[in-house]
Amino acid sequence: MAEREIKYRGLKTFQIFSGEMKSVWIYGFYLKRGTYGDPGPQAHIFVYENGYEGYRVDAKTIGQFTGLVDSTGKEIYEDDIISPEDGRIGLVEFHNGSFVVNYGNELRQALYDVGSWKVTILGNRFENPELLISSTIPKKNESEEQEIAIQEFEPNFIAGE
Repeated sequence: MAEREIKYRGLKTFQIFSGEMKSVWIYGFYLKRGTYGDPGPQAHIFVYENGYEGYRVDAKTIGQFTGLVDSTGKEIYEDDIISPEDGRIGLVEFHNGSFVVNYGNELRQALYDVGSWKVTILGNRFENPELLISSTIPKKNESEEQEIAIQEFEPNFIAGE
């Protein structure tokens, strides 16, 4: 069995000179640590580029790499919104010890089962929450469709905040 690369991503938001707020994804390894002047441990993503450089990121946005890529070769992380070839839309999350796709209403499927299909990353729950709100899935044993509410996709973060 091939080992997957263990890495994380987190969203860093900062203000640029014009006063505009900008967000950028940082990819690397995760560490919760305190720095001088911080009230307590903060979430950091460390990147190795000419030495280790740590970036403080929003702890709620940290997601782990699943080891899988979509049909275009883009890495799939926790909190990505994906669509398998069957057209459903779901949220990638870590649940009971494995990565799953949450289609809402307690409908979950192992990501590795879905991974053998052609999967497309549509976005993520932080930058594209509207994809979860406007998604429709068939009710169990019914042909009608219903709207998925965003609160059904609130993952439990293992890493803590």
